[in-house]
Amino acid sequence: MLNFERSSLNHKLTIISSLSTGTALLFVFIAFAVTSVLNHRKDEGMQLSSFAGVVGTNSVDALVFNDPDSARATLSALKAKEEISKAALFDRNGKLFARYSAPGRVEEAADKIEPGGMDEDALAEANAQGSMFWSTRMRLYRPVTGNDHQVGLVMIEADLTNMWLDIFKSLGVIAAAMGGSLLVALLLASRFKSSIASPVAKLINAAQKVSASQNYTLRIQHDRTDELGTLIDSFNDMLAQIEGRGAALTHHRDELERQVSVRTEQLEKAKNAAEAASRAKSAFLATMSHEIRTPMNGVLGMTEMLLGTNLSELQRKYTKLVKSSGEHLLVIINDILDFSKIEAGKLSVEYINFNLWDLLDDINNVYTPQAQAKGIGLDFDIANNIPISICGDPNRLRQIVANLLGNAIKFTDRGRILAKVQVNREDQQSVALRFEVHDTGIGVSREARDRIFEAFSQADGSTTRKYGGTGLGLAISKQLVELMGGRIGVDNALTQGSIFWFTVSFDKRRVDPDEPGFSLTAIEGLRVLIVDEHLASREELEHQVVAWKLTCDSVGSAMQATERLVSAARAGQPYDVAILDMDLERTSGLSLAAGIRADPASRATRILLLSSDRLAADPQQRREAGVAYQLIKPVRPGDLFECIATRPRKGVAVAPLAEPPASVRQVSAGTRQRRVLLAEDNPVNVEVATAMLDSLGLDVSCARNGEEALQAVREGQYDIVLMDCQMPVMDGFAATSEIRRFERDNGRARKVPVIAITANALQGDRESCLAAGMDDYLSKPFTQQQLGAVIGRWIALPLASTVHHAEQRPSLPPQVLEFVQRESVQREPVQPKPVQPSPGQSVQPKRGAGSRDVINQHALDNIRALSPERGGALVQRVINAYVDDTPQHLQTLRVAIAGFDAGNLRKVAHSLKSSSANVGAETLAQMCKDMEHLGRTDTTEGAAGILTDMEHEFQAVRHSLSAILEKEH
Repeated sequence: MLNFERSSLNHKLTIISSLSTGTALLFVFIAFAVTSVLNHRKDEGMQLSSFAGVVGTNSVDALVFNDPDSARATLSALKAKEEISKAALFDRNGKLFARYSAPGRVEEAADKIEPGGMDEDALAEANAQGSMFWSTRMRLYRPVTGNDHQVGLVMIEADLTNMWLDIFKSLGVIAAAMGGSLLVALLLASRFKSSIASPVAKLINAAQKVSASQNYTLRIQHDRTDELGTLIDSFNDMLAQIEGRGAALTHHRDELERQVSVRTEQLEKAKNAAEAASRAKSAFLATMSHEIRTPMNGVLGMTEMLLGTNLSELQRKYTKLVKSSGEHLLVIINDILDFSKIEAGKLSVEYINFNLWDLLDDINNVYTPQAQAKGIGLDFDIANNIPISICGDPNRLRQIVANLLGNAIKFTDRGRILAKVQVNREDQQSVALRFEVHDTGIGVSREARDRIFEAFSQADGSTTRKYGGTGLGLAISKQLVELMGGRIGVDNALTQGSIFWFTVSFDKRRVDPDEPGFSLTAIEGLRVLIVDEHLASREELEHQVVAWKLTCDSVGSAMQATERLVSAARAGQPYDVAILDMDLERTSGLSLAAGIRADPASRATRILLLSSDRLAADPQQRREAGVAYQLIKPVRPGDLFECIATRPRKGVAVAPLAEPPASVRQVSAGTRQRRVLLAEDNPVNVEVATAMLDSLGLDVSCARNGEEALQAVREGQYDIVLMDCQMPVMDGFAATSEIRRFERDNGRARKVPVIAITANALQGDRESCLAAGMDDYLSKPFTQQQLGAVIGRWIALPLASTVHHAEQRPSLPPQVLEFVQRESVQREPVQPKPVQPSPGQSVQPKRGAGSRDVINQHALDNIRALSPERGGALVQRVINAYVDDTPQHLQTLRVAIAGFDAGNLRKVAHSLKSSSANVGAETLAQMCKDMEHLGRTDTTEGAAGILTDMEHEFQAVRHSLSAILEKEH
């Protein structure tokens, strides 16, 4: 019944027949049953009334003369009626006078009736209660009168069980007759309903066949003359009309396809011609801009060198004009080259990890002088919740921001420019940043907003002549933003100028764990004390620290600082960090740091020293005074944040990481040379690390595995141990544990510092290093400055080990360096002598290797710089060790893959990754990293494909390294 609307027509007709017939029979059955019960009860009531009248008449004398025996004899005459179960006779006072009960019945009659219960109303009510419709008993009360006076009352009760049995038998017979009638009705309905359902079923089947086969020639045959016959005729007529229209449509479709094919052929020819013209134009632009850049680099380079010579004022002025004009021309050429790459579809973005704060700080340092030279202000408003380490394309991001800032400076004559960076959306996987550049310049009209991002277009045609430029900067920026999956636009400012904005999403999952990075949650809630006599400098630092949600206090003298530190420590809320200015009036920041360090109450406070002079204190003085870091004024926010966020490890001596002295400082004559044990099994890493340590003035001893390192520590005295974590025989963790056990067993008071050198810095690896007893760690590949910085935390170095960002020599941008290297390779071709492959190994250069730089020359330059006198020989030893050792690693990887040995796969890939990175084989190092990741997830699935790519890449690396050696000879 609930699915009546979804039922078939046959089912619906059956339901209708059943319901209609069944309902009618049901009502008849109910009427018959009620009538039968009423009639039987009426007959029983009349019989009881007759018996009561006879008993009452015969009992008058007994009641009048008080003769109970006579009354009982009269009641006993009721035995002739089986249905009567009991009877009773009451006198005029309502007292029981005589009683009768059928044989086997229990006497239940009342002993007495109240006199008031003998009136007519009471008797009527009692009779009504004794004759209820559904009861199996019927009771009747009747007064007994004599001489026109009521002398008593008679009660007779009948058992109606037999009556009900007769009724049920009659109803059963009727029900059986009705069931048979219903069955006959259903059989007759099923016989005649097919005459209605069958034609409809034929219509449904025909419609389904037409819909499935699209055959409109189908027709339904019939000989009916009723409404269903008319419906079938209408259906056949509809199919005939559709068939005719389908034939007409087929004819028109064929004609249209013919016309479309002709037009398509014409459009294809026009498209090919247009694409050929576009490729020719893009190739021409790329070639011309490429050819122009070559002499332009020479012009700018020679002009820069010319400015470094002795020139007269007029000559210097002319030379500066030439340099300025050349720089503007180079900007235009770069725009044209980028635009030609966009049109040719060859522009791409890369995904690498970079420090966003450093990038924004570099942009600020570049464009702030340009704005100041024009007399306008340039401010950066960087949100405090933006992440530090993200994954994306820093060069393209720098290019977009530079274009927007350059346009803002160009088109703004007065007022100020504001660059804002804020988080638009962030989750566990990515972060979307919104960049805005507000200016007070000429603004952009509403009509010009649609075309301002088009190539060779500006808001006003006159601005090109007035302000210069190609009109490609915004077009390139739009393409770059869209290529990075973002959006770009422009809005008018509220008062004057315009607001250029763009949003770009960056990946947070692909951030390399080897890269340092912190979040605001790492320092939130720390207590900081700022000590600076200059109010403006103190307020600026306080504003920056408060923005990071730190609890900050500031004082203007050393005496106030000491009082604050002591009182805070006594109150149970010591300061976590103290930022001290070096130039105090009555003392120096270094002396104040020493006093803080000497007081037990404030010894736990980390100290940051700020100075405008990088040589204000040497590393030994800062270490003795307890200074953790020294920063150069003005302090970069990124540097200050990292110094505050970096927590010292237990037992680690503080050492300056941010600003060591620039000059090389020799150890005094009385100081012995420090001994270092290098535990490393990779020959390439051994060569590189040994050269770095030698250049730092350290005495280096090497161990090829953890067991040799343990034996060396037992037999000799070393100031520090550099321990590789993944080594054969015994790994670095086990070796360090054994070294610590040896020191405890022999009662050595001084523990030799053990620094883990690993190609991974995952959370689990760091915890494993500390658990094994290691004191510090260094991620591979590392630079000499990084190595010196880590060693300098534990022992005094004879040479400076780190370089502050302000001390680094200026260098050309990465794009220019890449171009110059590419040009030098093209203009000085060499015929490398290929390195002989190992037995059983064929040389198959990787396809497409010539279209990219297989080796990062910067890595080899770093190795060469380790030894100014023997740099070439050092590079040759490193390359030979790498080329000889790598085939064995590849063969070991293949064996591990065949044996499903994920553990060995991870170890070998880990070792090959660091050695490949050391020689500049970055692509191969990344493949090794992917292979190592498979081993870490305990699987070798997909490793065979990666290994094949690694083997091809190694052949390309082998040829590139061979060419480099041939060229140097």
